[in-house]
Amino acid sequence: MSEPSYRLPQQRRIVTALPGPVSLSLAGRRDAVVSAGVASSSPCYVVGADGGILVDADGNQLIDLGAGIAVTTVGASAPAVVAAVAQAAANFTHTCFMVSPYESYVRVCELLAAKTPGNFAKKSALFNS
Repeated sequence: MSEPSYRLPQQRRIVTALPGPVSLSLAGRRDAVVSAGVASSSPCYVVGADGGILVDADGNQLIDLGAGIAVTTVGASAPAVVAAVAQAAANFTHTCFMVSPYESYVRVCELLAAKTPGNFAKKSALFNS
């Protein structure tokens, strides 16, 4: 397996106080329209990411401490994932499987069943947030 290549250096780089002025402005806009029940652990607003590094609205490069939620194994904006998303989105961006089913949903469930340990029938339900 080859070493991944990244657009950004995989290191932290701080160029403003945290949060910076752009993130502070975004926080003010957020306070006006986003419910207080929606919490964020960081006050820095992300505009991009690569590998394990996030770039905030002020140009700071931060270590992605939330990557375990979705991208731990491949990093943010991994080329293979970006290509797969682009290919899927070229067909359609969303439809409700419970109304209009599609093959890729079934395929993902088949792959999960094949990868899950155990010698018994397995079924999955896929959700997002």
